[in-house]
Amino acid sequence: MLKFRTENSSFTTDGTHWIAWDWIHSKTSKKIEILAPWKEEQAPFGSGCFLMFPWVNRHASSELVFGGKKLELPEIVKDSNGFPVHGFMHSLSRKALKVFPGERGAEFRVLIPDHWEDSPAAAVAVREEIILEEIGSGVLLTIRIKFNNLKANPLRFAFGYHPYFKLEGSPADWRIHLHLDKNLELDDKLLPYIPSVSNQIDSVTDGQIRPMDHLFYGKDPRVILENCKEKYSITILSPPGQEKEIPLEYYQIYTSPDLSSIAVEPCSAPGNALISGQGLTELKSYSELSGEFRILVKPT
Repeated sequence: MLKFRTENSSFTTDGTHWIAWDWIHSKTSKKIEILAPWKEEQAPFGSGCFLMFPWVNRHASSELVFGGKKLELPEIVKDSNGFPVHGFMHSLSRKALKVFPGERGAEFRVLIPDHWEDSPAAAVAVREEIILEEIGSGVLLTIRIKFNNLKANPLRFAFGYHPYFKLEGSPADWRIHLHLDKNLELDDKLLPYIPSVSNQIDSVTDGQIRPMDHLFYGKDPRVILENCKEKYSITILSPPGQEKEIPLEYYQIYTSPDLSSIAVEPCSAPGNALISGQGLTELKSYSELSGEFRILVKPT
């Protein structure tokens, strides 16, 4: 277990899941829990925050093909429709390769199980870098994921991250601001229509926290969760992709049934991308690509 610290914040992770993130409000000195409470019995999908790779959300077939070969791994979880969900790296252990000076973060390597040795699932080495730092009166968490193709064959994939945030207090205390371009309509199995069918952002929410399981797209994506009572905000954003960087322009947003938590999930592609091809990234032989997103917490 590692704990990263700044003057007003501490972040705890075992490398695989985020366990806790506490922040001291700089104006009120109140301790705020940023993440939904960690519950090991509900992990991975009902608790914690996790990496999705090489697909995000749902894959609309019981058969998975990756790197030109069929995948059959015990780590793959399926939903009630028999669709594989959230990739196959969500619960793999990590090894800390380096811890940054001042307890401000670390770089982890995803550990590939021995039984993956002959599978295309073992063709990509994945590292995660987490950095926590003070920015003005707020605190910034940066998550960078690096993908290295160890084989001669190119691979096409999608990836994303699935962080859960705590909605402190009553849902009425919160506002959600969606700086996104469109809402991509999903069918009754929560799969995007192809070709894409989209709606206006304001057709989903007027800023109130409501039951959601919606997919959005934005060229400069940013989602702001604002607690009007406690006077702070949580901003999830993806910087524009530079050369060898993967832009995370799709955001899936899900609220828990009791509206006590919300997942805001930056993704490189929509669900079902391994079949539709929409938004897939090509990782050429023996090459590396990376992508990142950031979470800013600050007083309002």
